[in-house]
Amino acid sequence: MKKAFLLASLFLILMVILTLKQSKAPEWGNYQTEYFTEQTSKLQFELGTISDAEEQMRIQAEIASYQNRKPEIVNLVLPNGEVERCQTCHLGLEEISDSHPSNTLGCAVCHGGNPRSLDKTTAHAQMYGGGHPGSLDAASLSCGGTGPNGAACHSGNHELAKNQVDTVKTSIMSTKAGELSVVRRIFGLDKTSEVPGLSKGEGAFVYPNPLQGRPNEEIFQQSCLSQCHQSGGDLLLAANNPLLATAEQETSKGSTSLSNQKGVANGNVLGNGCEACHVLTNPTHTYIGNDTTIKENQSGRGMVHRLTTQIPYTQCNQCHNQGTHDPIQMKFTARPDIDKVTLDWQAGDLTWTDRVRDYYLPGELFARCEVSLDCIDCHTGLDTMGDGELYTSQHEAVHIQCLDCHGTKDQPPLTKKLESQEDLALQMQKQVTNPKFPTLKMGDEILVTSKGEALPFLRHEGEAWNLSSRVTGKTFKIPLVIGSECEQNPEDQGADSCHKCHDRTAENP
Repeated sequence: MKKAFLLASLFLILMVILTLKQSKAPEWGNYQTEYFTEQTSKLQFELGTISDAEEQMRIQAEIASYQNRKPEIVNLVLPNGEVERCQTCHLGLEEISDSHPSNTLGCAVCHGGNPRSLDKTTAHAQMYGGGHPGSLDAASLSCGGTGPNGAACHSGNHELAKNQVDTVKTSIMSTKAGELSVVRRIFGLDKTSEVPGLSKGEGAFVYPNPLQGRPNEEIFQQSCLSQCHQSGGDLLLAANNPLLATAEQETSKGSTSLSNQKGVANGNVLGNGCEACHVLTNPTHTYIGNDTTIKENQSGRGMVHRLTTQIPYTQCNQCHNQGTHDPIQMKFTARPDIDKVTLDWQAGDLTWTDRVRDYYLPGELFARCEVSLDCIDCHTGLDTMGDGELYTSQHEAVHIQCLDCHGTKDQPPLTKKLESQEDLALQMQKQVTNPKFPTLKMGDEILVTSKGEALPFLRHEGEAWNLSSRVTGKTFKIPLVIGSECEQNPEDQGADSCHKCHDRTAENP
């Protein structure tokens, strides 16, 4: 009798536990409820700023729809029949890009994981790059993978320019080969820029004994070679960044590298390969979009879940123009006006004077046109994402010269006409994510660099030579050297050579 009573009691306890577990709202339901509440609050605030009666009615109807919505499982059925449930939790997450529609490609093709699971731990298991699929150690599986339709993405194509995942790993920004080469030459270890034993595709940070046992070898490896925004190194952030703890700032003055500052929410803010350029961030590297599962206090996030090729110079400025490096002392010194640069970063559209100050460190020379343009208006795709070759100097890696846009004393810039549908389609792919580009059409004459790279945002139109900003779409007229008073040397086309005449500075713009 006692044994039967004990078994009955255990059974009753198990039933109560099971009932409580079943009655508890699933985590994904809580996320959706939070999303409905947040959207309702935003709309109610917007309603208070609207005076138009018709618009008020529309917003009120939208508010009511959110108030009446109940949590439900969201099944995304892809064209190949696969089902994904990621949006059950990530309700409100922004569309990644027009050329990567989620209803065609889904989420797992880029992120990995287990897209059918509604359990957070299981769903996120085996995600590429730990949630950052653009990381170079995972990019071959994500960005360089194969779409649901079997087509190769950004790797494995017969055209070099489409294989960004392959070429970016050899780019000078990823390998750090330039830093290795310059410092070794300074210390007299090499007579040329070639680094003995540095292999194609190998990052300089794994180079054995870069300074051959000298006392500053360890700090060179840690503070220079291992810090790269493309291959997982620490990003440089301004000293006034709210993610940095005050106490840590006091102990690491003179360096804004997060490798020395641990007062960052959820760990250091690291560079994540493709995302470092193609996902825009704010100064705190926090998310400000509509997905309630991604908290604003989590660092290391893009502002929204969105890829872009309209990369403003402020994105580049997160790593470049932050200060000066002393390769002898192995010391980085943050620029004295870094706080102002950070504030400008948050400000959006800037005045020309602000752009001068942010773009260039005190004392640097530049031409006025360089201030009006963004970095990607000059630097080409093969410049920034590599061309498959291993370079050990920035000069060798750069694909564009001043004459590519401005011509020489004897010749205008090189051009090519789009005379086939195949060529037109290829060039249009370069502008597909930038709707501000003037539309390309058959017969258009676009500029070509001296290395043969086509630049569809630079065009010869009648008597004019025009550049369309790849960020804003604004048109700039390109002045030509031919017919001018310029006394250039066509054999000496580095920016430093042109700056000898076009010698503006931040102090004298």
